[in-house]
Amino acid sequence: MSRCVANIAVERGMRGAGWRLGALLVVLVASACSGPGVSDEDRAKADYSFRLASNYYADRNMAMTQRELHNALQRDPEHVQALNLRGFMRMGLKDLSGAIADFQAVLRIDPNFQESRNNLGSALIASGRYDEAIEVLKPLLEDPLYPTPAFAHGNIGWAYFQVQDLSSARRHIEMAVFLNPRFCVGFNNLGQVHKAIGNRRDAISAFEKAARTCPQYAEPFYHLGVILQEAGEMERAEEAFRKCAELAPETTIGRRCSVRR
Repeated sequence: MSRCVANIAVERGMRGAGWRLGALLVVLVASACSGPGVSDEDRAKADYSFRLASNYYADRNMAMTQRELHNALQRDPEHVQALNLRGFMRMGLKDLSGAIADFQAVLRIDPNFQESRNNLGSALIASGRYDEAIEVLKPLLEDPLYPTPAFAHGNIGWAYFQVQDLSSARRHIEMAVFLNPRFCVGFNNLGQVHKAIGNRRDAISAFEKAARTCPQYAEPFYHLGVILQEAGEMERAEEAFRKCAELAPETTIGRRCSVRR
C-alpha cells in the first residue's frame, strides 16, 4: 500500500498565450502519497527534491525544476506532487501525451488528488479529447470540498463548447464566472459561447468584462474587434484590434489583430 502524509496546500495559477483553460497547479497537497517499499530516508530526500523543484518552478528555472523532479522521482516513483508538477511542466512544453500520462499516474495512486484531475481535464481538452475530458472533470463538480470549482466549471464548459453542446457550455461557464468574478479567461470563453448562440449583445458584454478584468489579456480584444466589425462598428473595432496588437505583437493572436486593422 502507498503511504500518505499531511502537507499544506499551495495553489499557483498559470496564464499565458496558450492557456485559456485556467488550469491550476498545486505545489503541495493535503494528501502526499509515497510508493510501496520506499524507505523513510528516500521519502525524505524525495520530498526535499520536490520542494526545491517547486521553488525553481516558481522562479521559472525550468532546467533546475526538471533536475530536481528527476531526483524526487528516482527516490520515490509514486511521489504524487512531483508527478503532478512534471505533468504541468509538460503541458507548458506542449508534451500533452506525457502530461496526460503523469496526471493519470497521480490519480491511479491517489484518486482524491482533485487538482491533478482538473489538470488532466485541461490536458485532454488541449489534446482535442473533449468527451474524455468531460467525464474526467465531472467528479469535481460533485465534490463540495473542492476548493476551486470555478476552474472545473470553466474547463468542462469549454469542453462542451468544443463538442457544440452550447447550452451546457453556457451553463457551466456562467457558473464559473459567478463563482469567480475575476475569471477573465472564463468571461472570454463565455463571450465565444454567446457569439456562437447568436447573442451578440451578451457576447460583447462578456468580452468587455474580460478586457476590463485583465487589461493585459489580448484575446478578448481580438474577439471584441471581430464582433464589432461584423456589426459595422468600425471605429470601435479598430480600437479593439489596435489594443490587441499592442498587447501581444509577437503572438498569433496579435498578428491576427494587426491583419484585421
